Amino acid sequence: MNTESIKKNLTKDGIFHSETTILDKKTIVGYEKKFKWAWIATQLNTFIVATDLGDKEITIPLIENHLTESFKFSKENYKGWPRGLQSGLGVISILISTKINGEAKEYCRKLKSGKKWAGFTIPVIYNSEKNEIYQFEKNPLWGRIYYPHFRKLINSLKQN
Repeated sequence: MNTESIKKNLTKDGIFHSETTILDKKTIVGYEKKFKWAWIATQLNTFIVATDLGDKEITIPLIENHLTESFKFSKENYKGWPRGLQSGLGVISILISTKINGEAKEYCRKLKSGKKWAGFTIPVIYNSEKNEIYQFEKNPLWGRIYYPHFRKLINSLKQN
């Protein structure tokens, strides 16, 4: 998985995408808006923010900075119903690198990114050297109905 394959998979899945800069790196941003009755009749606006860091080591502070900047970008570019009024905002933050700190892997697996008002931030790390992905292992209680969809989106980006 790299930013080019992510763009290709977003296009294949019919998800609008653009390019921007986050943490001074070229970043691909995908945007999807879905409404499902199964989500208790809510609209979910999901931003997929992928940044390739090359060989820079991914640490917890770096993940948190990326999550903060990704959520900020998403809020500024959000064009849906007011958040919290049958509408939620999901931000999948994907960092790609060849070097990953062990604590950073655990941070993603345990989904320690916290909650936002009517919003979710989901950290994901991809080790481009070993072809390994680190993402949440269990669906959390808060927003549980959306996490199968987040997992499906993440997994669709891994396909070649």
